[in-house]
Amino acid sequence: MPKWLVYSVLTIGCWGAWGAVSKLASNDIDANTNQVLFTLGLLPLIAIAVRSPSLSVGVGGVRRAGIGWAFLTGILGGAGNIAFFRALVVGGQASIVVPVTALFPLVTVILALAVLRERIGLLQKIGLALALIAIYLISME
Repeated sequence: MPKWLVYSVLTIGCWGAWGAVSKLASNDIDANTNQVLFTLGLLPLIAIAVRSPSLSVGVGGVRRAGIGWAFLTGILGGAGNIAFFRALVVGGQASIVVPVTALFPLVTVILALAVLRERIGLLQKIGLALALIAIYLISME
């Protein structure tokens, strides 16, 4: 099995459990508190990453633009987390909120097409259309 697939499957497992645990947390705390505690939960992982020999912050090969984009990634991810937690707090079911929000790659594709000038084929366009239909069908009550 290729390394990227191993990590991808690990991601699916972690994020899948994260969605269910997030709903449990949202039963007892508000979205903002959830985000603060979520961030504190990252501290052990940050400690591991800082000790990693592959950490490149401060090394000559790192460009300021990369650091800025990484920082913006954190802000966007945190804002998305707060919105996600809020969706659960206001009554969203994990079995619906998690799959709907998991369609975030639609935004990535749209930005890749518009900003990065990437191209997609007919099958990818069909996939995007099906994803939009899936959002509609999953969110219906």
